[in-house]
Amino acid sequence: MKCQELKVTEAIGMYLFNQMVVGGVFFPKAHKLEEEDIFLLKQNKIEKIFVAQMEEGDISFEAALGEVAAKLCGRNTAYSVGKDGICRIAAGMDGVFMLNEERVAKFNRHGSFFILNTIQPYKIVEADSIIAELELNLPIIPQEKVDEILYSLSGNTDMLSVHDISAKKVGLMYTRLTNDRLETRHFTNIVKRLVKDFPNMDLKFEHEYEAPHQMEEIANMLQRALKDNNDVLFVLPAQQTRCPHDIVVQAIKSIADEIVCPYLPQVSAGDFIIAAKKGKRIIVVPYNYGIIDSSYAVRYIKQAIVADKLNIYDFDHPQNFIIPTINKLPEELMKNYITSSGHDENGKEARIAAIVLAAGVGTRCGRNKLLTDINGEPLFIKALEAAVKSKASPVFLITGYQAELMEEYLDKVDVNVLYNSGFRSGIKTSISMGIKSVPSFCEGAILIPADMPNITVEHINNMIKNFKKGKGKQVIMSMYEGKKLNPIIWSKELYDFADIVPENADLRPVFVEFADYTKTIEIKDKKEALDITYPLDLEEYAKSFNQE
Repeated sequence: MKCQELKVTEAIGMYLFNQMVVGGVFFPKAHKLEEEDIFLLKQNKIEKIFVAQMEEGDISFEAALGEVAAKLCGRNTAYSVGKDGICRIAAGMDGVFMLNEERVAKFNRHGSFFILNTIQPYKIVEADSIIAELELNLPIIPQEKVDEILYSLSGNTDMLSVHDISAKKVGLMYTRLTNDRLETRHFTNIVKRLVKDFPNMDLKFEHEYEAPHQMEEIANMLQRALKDNNDVLFVLPAQQTRCPHDIVVQAIKSIADEIVCPYLPQVSAGDFIIAAKKGKRIIVVPYNYGIIDSSYAVRYIKQAIVADKLNIYDFDHPQNFIIPTINKLPEELMKNYITSSGHDENGKEARIAAIVLAAGVGTRCGRNKLLTDINGEPLFIKALEAAVKSKASPVFLITGYQAELMEEYLDKVDVNVLYNSGFRSGIKTSISMGIKSVPSFCEGAILIPADMPNITVEHINNMIKNFKKGKGKQVIMSMYEGKKLNPIIWSKELYDFADIVPENADLRPVFVEFADYTKTIEIKDKKEALDITYPLDLEEYAKSFNQE
């Protein structure tokens, strides 16, 4: 693509960079100028014009917007490209709009020519309502630039999606301190606010609980409330929670699986907490919830209620430019209405997540082998790229040792990065963290050590292909010349046993207890089976790579 200002007499066959109206005639963006157009421009005393010249490998803005929108659109969404260079993305059903704001911000930082704006996340939307707008600033663009964007969007969950609203059984728990009328009135105001803030979420308030404002008493009552099968438990504390060692926090920590949102970055609402316990949500409502602007808290609560899995990185500080109102998709664009493919639930292949393990210290190699520079990029990127480009989705990268240095190389890769603070305790902690983050719609997860730089997209895809959808317990293991190797796929029924193949697997039986449902996939090339463990392995790999 070449963009330049030309004399109108030299612009025949060129493409208008911007839409314009001349002599009452409308010229859309990327209009190809013909002789009659040049005549009209000259008639209106236009001597020069800014145009684009299409070169080999270029595509139109309509084609580019369609390719990118198809990647952005997730469950229950659709898109339509307008002649103004804007693609409108709409809800395909009534429901809750969901997205990850950090990913949108990352897209806008690195999209260069693309701009993505959305409405407020976790809004209740109607079918055909516009939830996002995607714009391409150029009339034509090289396909390779679009491919870069598509790669950056690979290996992750849906960017934009709409989820249906299912009924949730809700419990209310009060922690009592003074137990007087003033405290009761305070709780009543908060409950009224909760009911008012979630009118369309189908929340069934069925149970109420009370406990003295003491750590052990609160913990005991939490356990009782969770046994009553409440999907969501709102905790209304008698005092603000000021620090990680406070009474309510410690009580929740003693029974919850994880606190995913330890606070809300809002004045007078910093005591907001979200925790998870076996799929159930525990939400500590800010003490001042009844009198503050609760819009962020409401959004986080909707996120906690609707999300399939809760993770700490889902509750980062929001970054997004918001569409101010929700509008219906115009009738003239309805004829170009294209629904998203979403999750192919009826497809032949199972949905498999990928967990790339890159947290270890690498003591046997004498240094952090994963950060070794190989032709301008660190070694761990090789395995990560193979995972991202494969059919595995979503992809998680588990970091630990020198995580900050690794993340410097990840800014342009749209991948879920999880930091394992306990990486020195062994690789099992990284595997556990990754497995815990895999969405429930995935039937299994493939474990890929980041020190296998030659693993290929084809091998990963072949392993996924051999995983039988809906079969249940399965282990898909790599093998080379009779030696069992990584990567390895574990079905979700076996997540509690998930591990990688040890390096001395050729010297002793491996995973004998899983033999009845284990299948091996042969690695054809010895290079692909390379697992860098010792300094000599690293030197030989770098040498062979440079020779190529």
